[in-house]
Amino acid sequence: MSRYLRATLALTSAVAGAVLFAAPALGQPSGDPVSGDDRATAHPGNVVAADCGALYPGSHDVTGDLTATDDGTYIDVTAVVGGVDVVGVIVKGGPAYNQYDVADLGDLPWLDLHSPINASGGPAGISHWFACGVGESTTTPTTTTTTDNTTTTETTTTTTDSSSPATTTTTGNGSESSSAAVTTTTSVDVAPAAQDDDLASTGFNGGWLMALAAGLLIAGGAVLLLLRARARS
Repeated sequence: MSRYLRATLALTSAVAGAVLFAAPALGQPSGDPVSGDDRATAHPGNVVAADCGALYPGSHDVTGDLTATDDGTYIDVTAVVGGVDVVGVIVKGGPAYNQYDVADLGDLPWLDLHSPINASGGPAGISHWFACGVGESTTTPTTTTTTDNTTTTETTTTTTDSSSPATTTTTGNGSESSSAAVTTTTSVDVAPAAQDDDLASTGFNGGWLMALAAGLLIAGGAVLLLLRARARS
């Protein structure tokens, strides 16, 4: 075998051995994930909102009680509703997640929360995030009641019929002329009458007029009888 052939075989064997030994190392994780944020602790693996009780015993998912914006890489939390105490925020991206404890976050707002650093040197894209906390929201909906006021007005209509009888006039030449009766109807809107059946008293007494009329009739009859008696004699 020539010297050149032996050198080629030796080089090929060396490369093959290097690949065989390097393959297991390449299949292993590159090390612990890096949070990229002093406020967070990076962990490998995956967690979801249902794991709040395991991450923070006694807590539950309160993500819906936060006011936050998510642009796919960074999260800004600006408010938490009353009655809820947040204990931690989890941001998952890539093969790991960042765990932000509220003690490390400090006072609101909590800005630029992100997932662990990926191979490119920047935060991995956010796959999901959630917040764990205790307590319940004290926010209640506002109810508005509207009352309709209705006023009803009652109108009473009184109809008065004023009729005049038909009249017949006889002229000197024996002809007659007639005028038809005229009926007038008037409608008047009046207020409801008071419940009082007593008529007004005017103080007028017509009894003496009745007596005077009777006396005149008797006197007239006597005069007529006297005149007829004289005429016959």
